[in-house]
Amino acid sequence: MLKKRMILCLLMDNEGVFYNSRNFQIQPIGKLNWILHYLNFDAIDELVLVNVDRHPKDVHKFSQHMKELSKYCFVPISAGGGVKSNSDFQLLLESGADKIIVNSHAMKTPDLIKEAAQLFGSQCVVVSVDVKLHKPSQQKFVVIENGTKITGQSPTEWLKELETLGAGEIFLTSLDNDGVGNGYDLELIKACCDAVNIPIIASGGVGEFPHLSQGMNAGASAVSAANVFHYIGDGLTRAKQYLAQESPEFPTFIFSTSR
Repeated sequence: MLKKRMILCLLMDNEGVFYNSRNFQIQPIGKLNWILHYLNFDAIDELVLVNVDRHPKDVHKFSQHMKELSKYCFVPISAGGGVKSNSDFQLLLESGADKIIVNSHAMKTPDLIKEAAQLFGSQCVVVSVDVKLHKPSQQKFVVIENGTKITGQSPTEWLKELETLGAGEIFLTSLDNDGVGNGYDLELIKACCDAVNIPIIASGGVGEFPHLSQGMNAGASAVSAANVFHYIGDGLTRAKQYLAQESPEFPTFIFSTSR
């Protein structure tokens, strides 16, 4: 059985500035020294690092900042934002990433997912799927371009197509819940987990530790959060301890005391 994972999601721009997000509205919080001061990477299983620059995303600049961050982070890193080609995959992998995240261009050029899976292996290909409620129809659709473009695509149908193309994992975010702190969209998580056999990372909405275990109980293979950790010095360690106690599928860990 695939072990459950706790993932820290960090949002960064081309210049190495980190951000909080609420409904995809981003606010700067600091640079690498701020992150290293407040967050203990020893307590996480994986790190997700996403380029959220609202100007054209520069994969080269982003990769250099990720390379610096990777010196202090000894867990697998999934990185993306603006990935458009196999050369972008290669650059990020050479800069310290273990897996590469694709969002908008997975839908614009689906062959990118198929080619990347063949070249680098499915385990390396993570597709970020952002979902938003369309209020007039009361239906949830996949959105791209930093949440600004509604595609009209059903989340479950898109996930099925991605699985066929060779995606190895899905980073699933509810934009309506993002940064609000009321918990994950559990209905969305359950529906997507039932639709495909590849792992799903739940994202968007964590405001307290019980929300993490709720995401796992909904079927997610991993739970991701960002904002809830940024102002609690030992938040990552406490969250991991909480999950070890509350979720039987989440393994017990030995916590580092190095920081």
